[in-house]
Amino acid sequence: MGHLVFLDYAIIAVYMLFAVGTGVYFSKRASQSSENYFLGGRSLPWWMIAVSMVATSFASDTPLVVTEITRTDGLQRIWWVFVAVLALIVGIFLFSRLWRRAAIITDAEFYELRYEGKSAAFLRGFRAFFAGIVQNLLTIGWVTFAMSSIITTVTDVPKWLAIGLCTLVALIYATFSGFYGVVVTDFVQFFIATFSMIALAAIAVIKVGGLSYVLETIAATEGYGPRTLSIFPDFTSLNLDLVKLLIYIFVLWWIDASGYNMQRMSACRNERDSVLATIFYAIFQCCRPWIWVVVALVSIVLFPVLTDPYNDTHAYPLVMNEYLGPGLKGLLVTAFLAAFMSTIDTHLNWGASYMMTDVYKRFIKKEASQRHYMIATKIIVVLMMTAGVSIALYLAWRNLTVSAVWEFFAFIMVGSGVISVLRWFWWRINAYTEITALSLGLILGLTNPFVPESVIIFGYPWPEMPFEIKIAVLTGIVVPISLIVTFLTPAVSKEKLDAFYRKVRPGGFWGVLSHETLELPGKTLTLSTLLDVIGGILLCYGISLAIGYSILLKFDKAAICVLLAVIGGFIVIRWFKREVQVLARRDHLQNHTEQNTQ
Repeated sequence: MGHLVFLDYAIIAVYMLFAVGTGVYFSKRASQSSENYFLGGRSLPWWMIAVSMVATSFASDTPLVVTEITRTDGLQRIWWVFVAVLALIVGIFLFSRLWRRAAIITDAEFYELRYEGKSAAFLRGFRAFFAGIVQNLLTIGWVTFAMSSIITTVTDVPKWLAIGLCTLVALIYATFSGFYGVVVTDFVQFFIATFSMIALAAIAVIKVGGLSYVLETIAATEGYGPRTLSIFPDFTSLNLDLVKLLIYIFVLWWIDASGYNMQRMSACRNERDSVLATIFYAIFQCCRPWIWVVVALVSIVLFPVLTDPYNDTHAYPLVMNEYLGPGLKGLLVTAFLAAFMSTIDTHLNWGASYMMTDVYKRFIKKEASQRHYMIATKIIVVLMMTAGVSIALYLAWRNLTVSAVWEFFAFIMVGSGVISVLRWFWWRINAYTEITALSLGLILGLTNPFVPESVIIFGYPWPEMPFEIKIAVLTGIVVPISLIVTFLTPAVSKEKLDAFYRKVRPGGFWGVLSHETLELPGKTLTLSTLLDVIGGILLCYGISLAIGYSILLKFDKAAICVLLAVIGGFIVIRWFKREVQVLARRDHLQNHTEQNTQ
């Protein structure tokens, strides 16, 4: 298994020079204002935002995690990745427009838009710390850790030297370029990553002997077998695999949009672009994991058992080493580097937006020059990167797998996703609801590793309980307690609720407001929303499963999935045409009102 040669290093160097040059080029525009630095002036077209969403969601850890969970638990656990698309599909019909209407820089700003008083101010600061520090530093840490696993496997460069260089370039680029530079490099990275990873999957399958050989070998390999190749569990009985799938579908997906997706929705130039970007993102996100699944299946044939110093996290780069020659290997390493830098830069920009907008400007220094805020922002970026790399060093020292870090992240977020959806559509949710959900999730997530074996639930000692069952149990604790707190604490005033509803027009359960307010045009949650969401599910999952069954050479099932995708596509197109007409009428009415006012 050869390492990189001069041609590979040249390709990597060209990309890194491009990234630094992009940061320098956009530095002047980004420094004009906080809105330019964090949102690109809200002027970006849907196709750039869509590609940026896709590029950012592909970090250096995602192919490694998909490969790892395919090897350890089979294709059924890929639903852990696919279920996130449910939130995107719901986001198409609801949240992409709601966030754009809210016209805020960070999702922490939402709290003082939706709630009021000291509880809202506290929640804004708490959320900024939780997302800007806890979530972001964990993400920066595990993405850096994943990149180190790739570099260690495919190069002779020492791990810490390679990561130090990549981190330095990413830091320079993120500090100067702001959101403009992040989106531009995301655009380039998308095409590098997509081409090179499809190429690896195709080359690996051809060189190993074809898909039929791969599938037959896995089915006959001890420790794997037919279950590894099953996308769905056995529905004839309520077995553990089926319970896990139900938890993925009904518990894990809840969220109104991750912070960086909200940032990109808000950066679109209008609601129509926000919706289009989210549709493209959802479809691509649902299909892309199959590119990595193919490599994961080949890795099982090549390396059914991995021994020290390698584990399942290293399987993907080991396939790279096995089959890619000079040039292509450098291109794929560049794709990983680009993905690493894209994710790091996004989280640095996003995290700094929290600390600057929701902490520094809100609570520490409310009045200062734009230059002062830009300098402070760049200091925050450097401090965050330093802390994130420290976490990566700890993960490497503990020799953890990337999926283990993903699971920890899911634990600390448990329950809060349900509340984040309810707050848009039910007037009674207040700041105390969210404080309770965030606090309990963080406490339970941090204490989870220390629960002793003597605690037995559903027949499982707690440390041995499957991840999915733990998530369901913890959600069953966090959500009911949060709702109890809701009714024990004061409701938000009607004046505040009315102002929020008029600005965002979410629809839903707002019976305390006047009939005039509730009848405002442009509601996102209506009786037809359910059909629209079903159409989105059929479109996205139909395309995805058609690809999956084609890889498994089950073309009859793939054809059925294509038919379902076509039906879903008609529903989504019908919905989109209707929504474009609504938006056009509303924009015309707003322009007419402004002209009359003038």
